Amino acid sequence: MERHLSGSADRADFLVDLSNIVRETGLGGGAPRALERLRLVLAALRASTGDPEVTVHAIADNSLLDPRYDQDFSDPAEAELLRSWRGSGLIAAIGKADPDLLDHAKVLGTPVISSDFFKGHRGEHPWIQGDRDHFLKPERPTPDGPVRLVRRDMRVFADREVSREGERDDLKARNLVDFHGRPRADVLERSWRCPRTPCNPSPAIRGGRVVCRAHGTLLAEGGPRRPRVQLKILVDGVCRAWENLAEDGSREFALGRGHLARIDSRHLAEDRRLRISRQHLLIVAHRGTLKILDTSTALSQIRTLRPGGVPTPWQRLRHSDEESAGTPRERLFGPFGPDDEIELVPGVVLRRSGQRWPGERPGGVRAKPPRRPPDGDELTRIG
Repeated sequence: MERHLSGSADRADFLVDLSNIVRETGLGGGAPRALERLRLVLAALRASTGDPEVTVHAIADNSLLDPRYDQDFSDPAEAELLRSWRGSGLIAAIGKADPDLLDHAKVLGTPVISSDFFKGHRGEHPWIQGDRDHFLKPERPTPDGPVRLVRRDMRVFADREVSREGERDDLKARNLVDFHGRPRADVLERSWRCPRTPCNPSPAIRGGRVVCRAHGTLLAEGGPRRPRVQLKILVDGVCRAWENLAEDGSREFALGRGHLARIDSRHLAEDRRLRISRQHLLIVAHRGTLKILDTSTALSQIRTLRPGGVPTPWQRLRHSDEESAGTPRERLFGPFGPDDEIELVPGVVLRRSGQRWPGERPGGVRAKPPRRPPDGDELTRIG
């Protein structure tokens, strides 16, 4: 196999998601991990390309080479062989392989061999949505037959699915997923304080202890954490800011111009930002549902993204001016569903994130609202 491995991505004919291939039990072998699966994929490449010297750049997660999991291989010597390949530069191994794999595919245009849909990375790599040219899936139709490579339709996934899968990847990286693949609610439903200030800690589990992901310091528990809903602000189709809204059905929160203040002027020109009202929308969040009322001068619109990404026609949001016409205020608020998006002004769109456990995101572009409430909510409180 070594003669087909290239330590340089820009010199390889294909990219291989090595952890995914080695763990793909559908390619044969009963063990959780087997290097034989890579050999079968390389044979399929030779057959499909007709090139006996075809090369691949294989990237693995560090966990694939961790000696603690050597017993998962059909032959423990395979794990040692992988580590020797890494030592000689034939393969790459990093904490998480997917980002580098996709960056290489984007920059170089090199096809990727993997069974993964990479749903959690489509925010950073929107080109994956609907792609039919850059991904190959290995399949073995019969147990004793050869592996074949099938060009994949990567499909278009809803924005909330992309957000949810990205959150799942993040939780796994922080060891906040249990053996059954479920989020560690015992940690995620609590608030935490980091001894290093100022720090809004992102908790992680290391050595069985809850620590700050950024500093590695032991976190102190701060009591129950109120459920939150995450909102994403997109400018010309790219997420440039976000806000976390604590659920409280008795209060209204305002989203407006101030929440876009830290978006770089390269992405959002000041004249366009000024078209957004200081209090553009009123939002009520309760038990995972959102209700919206337009209070802007720009007259916002809402539509629903159907499966496959096809949107419904834009419709005007209900406006606070209608209250003077005799409509009770509580009836003016309309639903803001998981697959809806609201256009504040042309090109500036608000969407709901699919994340269930949105946390503070240090170093981001989250804007400071015109008036920060004392209890730490991310949006300006009105009522």
